[in-house]
Order: sequence, then structure tokens, then C-alpha cells
Amino acid sequence: MGSPDEASGARPDGSDGFSARAIAVLNVIGVGFVLVLQLLLLDPSAPKEPHYNGAWNPPESRAELLVAKMDGHAFAQTAEDPFLQHTLEDYSNDPVNAAYRASRPFPGWVYSVASLGGQRPLLAPVILVITALSIGFVVWALDLLGRALDVQVRLLGSVAALPAVVAAIAYPGISEPMGLGLSLSGLALWFRHRTAAAVACFAAAALCRETMLLVPLGLALSIIVERRSLRPALPLAIPAAAYVGWVALVHARFGELPSSYSPMAAPFTGLAEAISYWHLAEWLTAALLAASGVAIVRWGPRWMQAILAVHLLFFTTMSTIVWWVWWGFGRVGTILPLLALVAWSSSRSPAPAAGRAPSGADALAATPAPA
Repeated sequence: MGSPDEASGARPDGSDGFSARAIAVLNVIGVGFVLVLQLLLLDPSAPKEPHYNGAWNPPESRAELLVAKMDGHAFAQTAEDPFLQHTLEDYSNDPVNAAYRASRPFPGWVYSVASLGGQRPLLAPVILVITALSIGFVVWALDLLGRALDVQVRLLGSVAALPAVVAAIAYPGISEPMGLGLSLSGLALWFRHRTAAAVACFAAAALCRETMLLVPLGLALSIIVERRSLRPALPLAIPAAAYVGWVALVHARFGELPSSYSPMAAPFTGLAEAISYWHLAEWLTAALLAASGVAIVRWGPRWMQAILAVHLLFFTTMSTIVWWVWWGFGRVGTILPLLALVAWSSSRSPAPAAGRAPSGADALAATPAPA
């Protein structure tokens, strides 16, 4: 049984995370303001062609136009049809596209519940609200991970500059902020030895975007290496099993696997073909990911380095279409800057007082696992 401080999530220095909650709220308010501004600048009278696959064919309101700019309409489709009854028809009878889009159902399920079953007048506004809340959730979850590790995470406000967050503001409704918040929460709960809740968060994150499985995969590998046993890492296989189970249902419905549409390629070919087309935004995103990798190697513990390693291996197989633009590869690797921020913050944590459990970098060193 943990101490009262551990149970409450309070830091040893008595901080209750108030400033982190304030930063999270400010992020929600700021993102909400930007989304409202975008709504006001949209021209709802502009011609709308019925070329959107998924929900709203075509979009009608300002909110639908904004959400349908990229992938938001795909999650709206799941919200409107969570049981996949007419999804194939709404994707122009394209089973490959339908299977790929349906393989990331969790945000759509959340939107469906919040919009009272995917009611059209409510759905797009609900997606915009949840987009803003999800970005605040990332800030809160990052602080939660820091508190689980006895690390006061610095520069929490920089979360707003993450590629996935910038992309979510520009193209609201995408799944990465929700998946990030769930992955960070899963790590925090795992480090507090709340295995069932952690696994549930990892599974939900995997159903937001399959690349979120790289987090429990890296964590499991580090446990196996440190403990020299597979058993302590077995719970971390449940998120992958949940994703595979859902994909099996999707295949049974559409006769296709999401991998038929998957943007993968032979090792290193995607980056090699895309890099010559990069502009400033792509180079800045690549620099951020590279700096994050250096920080994790320099200050991160083995479990964090293992998560970095599986991401790097995955990067080698991403196709040109992913490496083409900053929001493609930046969204895949966007948890790395957050982990780097935790690792860097731990290196600046003060030494523990006499008689107190180690904190900061010392607290990061071990990879916890169920007994």
C-alpha cells in the first residue's frame, strides 16, 4: 500500500500540481479561442463538393467544414455509425478505406457519447470542444506522469508547440491529442502500480491510433530485459490484443485489413524520397524529434530509451506520404518530446532530503512491473 502522498499524487515538496492544472485550463481556453476564430473566418457559402469520404457528404455548417479539413470527418463517421452498419456505403463502397478509417474507433466512440448518439447538429461542435479539452488533457497527463515519478515537469506550456497539438488546432478532430493523453496516463498509472487502469489507458490509446502501441511495447521490452522474465510484461500485451480483436471485427465486416491502406515502405526509402521536398516546418519538426532523442539518451531511463528505440525502428519503415509533411511524421513521434521533457526535468530536480525517498532521475531509473 502506498503512502498518502503517493495515493493522492502529491509531490514530496507539497506541491499539488495546481500550476499544471492552471496551464491545462489555459491551453483549453487558448485552443478554444483559436478554434472559434477559425469558425468565424470560414465562409459557409463557399461551394461544397460531395468529395468527403465518411460523414457529412458534403459538410453544411461552419463547424463541419472546420472538422472536415482533414481526418475529423472520419471520426465523425464512427460517431454516427459506431456499429459499422452503413460505414462502407459512406466510404463510397471502398472497403480498404473503410477498414483503415474504422480501425481507430475510440475518438469516434467518445464523440458519439458526447453528441448523444452522433446527432448531426451536436456532433461537429462536440468534436471542437473535445479537441480543446484533449489538449488540456495532454498537459494534465504529462504532469501526472511527472508526479508519479516525483519529477516536477518544467515548461508544461510548451505542449502547445507539439506537432500533434499544432495539427489538432489546424485540423480539429484528429486522434493524436486524445491518444497522447491516454498513453501518458497509462505510463503514470503503471508507475503507480495500478496495472489494470494503466493497461486500459494503453488499450484506449491504441484504438485512437495504432502507433500508440509503441509505448507499451517499449515499456514491455525494458521490463523483459531488466527482469529477465516475460511474465511481468504480460499485461502490456493486452492493448495489442484489444487492437487485434477490433481489427478482426473490422475485417469481418469489410473483408479488408487496415494494413491494406497502411503507409509503410521498405526501410529508409520513405525518408530518402521525401526529404528533398522538405520546407522549414519539416526541418523544424525533424530537429525537435532529433533533440528529443538526444535528451532521452542523455537523461532518460532504460524504459524511456526503449520507447525511443521502437519509435526509431518504426520510423525507418514509414513511407514517403508520412515523411512528406511535418504533421505526418511529427504526429507519429509526438510523444518523444514529452518524454524528453520529463527526462530533462528530472536532471534538474533537487537532491532528496535526508531520510526521504530518492526523486528526480533516481526515481526514473527502475522500470516498475507487477510482482
